[in-house]
Amino acid sequence: MTLIEVMVVLLLIALSTALATGTVRSWQRTDSEIERLALAVETAAERARVRGTPIRFESTRHGYRFSRLDTAGNWQTVADDPLFAERALPTDVTLSRVTRDGQEIANGLVFGSDVVLYTIEILAADGTVTLAGQASGSIKKISAASPA
Repeated sequence: MTLIEVMVVLLLIALSTALATGTVRSWQRTDSEIERLALAVETAAERARVRGTPIRFESTRHGYRFSRLDTAGNWQTVADDPLFAERALPTDVTLSRVTRDGQEIANGLVFGSDVVLYTIEILAADGTVTLAGQASGSIKKISAASPA
């Protein structure tokens, strides 16, 4: 084996390792962002129930935000709480569908003093994840792998 051949083999090993590491990091980031979303939605629903002040979850194609009613009855984006700050998701993650009591909603999921049954469907590179609000107030995470 010549020195050039050895260098080519080492280069291929380095590239393969870099690609594999990047893929794992991307998957971990996607999973942690979905977990963060679940925590934020669950907390918003709980705060709205406890405080009796409505909080609205609004999804965008690649992100989400929370709003609350001001004293004049207008929805204002929450800016003073880092958990509810407007957030962009990784580019391979899309919020595809939000339902409340089985009906698709387009203008935001509003939490109030009552328990809300909802689903948030998330499309990711490795499959679909559904966050389902339970009667207990918790969130059930349901994963479905994408077809190969």
